[in-house]
Amino acid sequence: MIVLNAKALGEEIKRLRKTNNLSQAQLAEGICTQATISGIEAGRGYPSVDILYILSIRLKVSLDYFFKILLNDAQGYIQDTERMLEDLMKKKDYKETFEITTNELKQSTRNLGYKFDQLIKWVNIISSYYLKKVDWQKAVSMLENLLDSSHPLFGQDFIDFKIQNSLAIIYAENKMFQKSLQQYNTILSYHDFLKQHHRFQIKIHYNLAKLYYLQQDYIHSLKHTDLGITLSNQNEDMSMVGQLYFQQGMSLEELNADPQKISDAFKTSLFIFKLLGRQEYVRMVNEQKGAFVNANQ
Repeated sequence: MIVLNAKALGEEIKRLRKTNNLSQAQLAEGICTQATISGIEAGRGYPSVDILYILSIRLKVSLDYFFKILLNDAQGYIQDTERMLEDLMKKKDYKETFEITTNELKQSTRNLGYKFDQLIKWVNIISSYYLKKVDWQKAVSMLENLLDSSHPLFGQDFIDFKIQNSLAIIYAENKMFQKSLQQYNTILSYHDFLKQHHRFQIKIHYNLAKLYYLQQDYIHSLKHTDLGITLSNQNEDMSMVGQLYFQQGMSLEELNADPQKISDAFKTSLFIFKLLGRQEYVRMVNEQKGAFVNANQ
């Protein structure tokens, strides 16, 4: 399979431009717009052959030189893009992820692999949904179309499970609780995958705890917080422990459990958030559950 390395090409064009003491505007003059040069140098697009030919003349290299770079291994570009999108998704910067993935989807002449294409489409759909460009039913339909269980690569990459997790979240956000529950149970059935990705498994238990809580099924909510906490301890993973203890306290409170147990859950949650420097969560616990965290102090 031939893949195109836009990032490497962009970096080399930028290097050559600076070597020749040219600004982006000067390089673009009579060829294309400065914005086009900026996009090419950022690795976010491919120039047409005629533009690339004129650029090669202006930058004093052969067209073949650019083709050799362009046809190089694109793995570095793929990994960089994946890391960037993951970081932006964690920050819920959906505007930026929408712009990046929309531009990626316009590059229809290249082939960076089935899984990369699937990732770009997934992030684009999620971004579109949270930016209210599509309704939840449309988002669900589009996500379901990304899951092809007959494809030989199905289940061989994290993205299939992230898509299923997104489906479960969207169902829950739109009060389709049984649909959400079915989706989570499907994910939990992939035992071999989950053994290798304990953090994702912990997150699924946390999401299930929230889902059962919304359905006022506090017993099952508590069950999944306990499972998540146990997995966190076994794998020495603190990434979700604060949230899990907070959710545990919420369920215990609804069950009219021993006030000391409720207080301990919220205090543990607060301690972990402070330890991890998660100030937004520290404020949340203090504001919402101050009576419990300040008890017996």
